[in-house]
Parts: sequence; C-alpha cells; structure tokens
Amino acid sequence: MRVLRSFAVLMVVAAFSQVMEAAVLEACINKGNGGMRMVNATTLCHANETRVSWNQEGPAGPQGPEGPQGPEGPQGPAGESGGGGAPYVYVCTPINYHNAGTTTEYLFVYNGGTATANVAAHFLNMNGTNLAGAPIAVSPGTIPPGDPAPLYPGQTGAATVPIAAANTLMTSWFTAQGNLSTDTNVAITLRITSDQPIVAATNTVWSGFNVVPCTLLAK
Repeated sequence: MRVLRSFAVLMVVAAFSQVMEAAVLEACINKGNGGMRMVNATTLCHANETRVSWNQEGPAGPQGPEGPQGPEGPQGPAGESGGGGAPYVYVCTPINYHNAGTTTEYLFVYNGGTATANVAAHFLNMNGTNLAGAPIAVSPGTIPPGDPAPLYPGQTGAATVPIAAANTLMTSWFTAQGNLSTDTNVAITLRITSDQPIVAATNTVWSGFNVVPCTLLAK
C-alpha cells in the first residue's frame, strides 16, 4: 500500500513538472467546490469542471520611474595634444650673431598640409620690428662697389606667399654685422606664420653648414 502511494506521488510530481515546462499553463476548475487541478494540453476536464489556461510569462508592465543618478566616475586619462590649429607659428632664433661677419643664411619651409599654404616670414629686430625690405648692414667688401645694398627678404603687413602642398620654399639672405643688443637694423628672430601645417629650419653657412630647426609656438 505504501509503495502504491509513493508511486502515485511520483506520478503527480512528474505530471506537474511537465505542465510547468509548457509555455501555456492549463487547469481544470471544479464548478462546485472551486478546486483546481493542473493538467496538460491533452487531458480532458470532467463534466463538472471548467478549463482555464494562462501564460507563464505575462505581458510587460509599464516602465518604472527613472532611478537616481549614479555617482560620478573617475576622470579618464588625458588625451594626446592635437598641436592646435591654424595659424601655425614657427620661430627661428637667433638668426644673427653678435659682431660677427657677414655670411649667407637660408630658410627652408616645407608645406606638410594637403592644400596650398599661405606663408609669411617676418625678420624681427630686438624690439619685434619687422625689417622685411630694410637694408642689411653687411660687412665691408661683401657687396661689389656700385651694387645696391642687400635687403631683408620676407613679407610685410598681411602679405603672404603661396607654397603648394608637399613643396618647399627656400629663401636666402646675408647676415648682418652689428651689436644684437643695441642695433635696431639687425634681425635677430625669424617668425613664420602659415595656415597649413609646415616644417621650418634655417641653415647658416659658417665654417660648414649649421642647420637649426625652427620651433612651433604652443597655443
């Protein structure tokens, strides 16, 4: 008798497990006492029972209220410097030597952008005055007699010169002879402004070639 009861319990548990695994649950409700028994889809209800069914998972409910804002996260690492945009300003200094004789100096400007660069070169004395177009105080004997005095190259005002993409501009001039701390007709610093990324350097012909890269000013 005890074995039969145990077997019956196992059968009920197995049947209930099969019912619970279904996507739709079904049951038979006794009309008289309201008792309910779970059945599977193939089991028929008795004459005094009513069949009911429902989904295990109901429809989604309405969205709940927004939760409170969480705490601020830690600060991320600093990004790489973008180097700033145009105008790009390079400075080459010094471009002259105290009480030195005259020699030839060159400026090289390479346009690293993808468009034509509009470039201005300003030759500045100790006070920041642009000497472009002014006479250069060269050492005696540098210029043959009767020849015009050499002038500082470069641009004045808002004037620029174009440099095509991937092209290099080369400009040369004579260095001046004079006192850098007192003579206002001697250019000490060369300032180069461009609307495209460039690279600039000077080369002074003095006991060989002395190439000095110009420095990009930080924004």
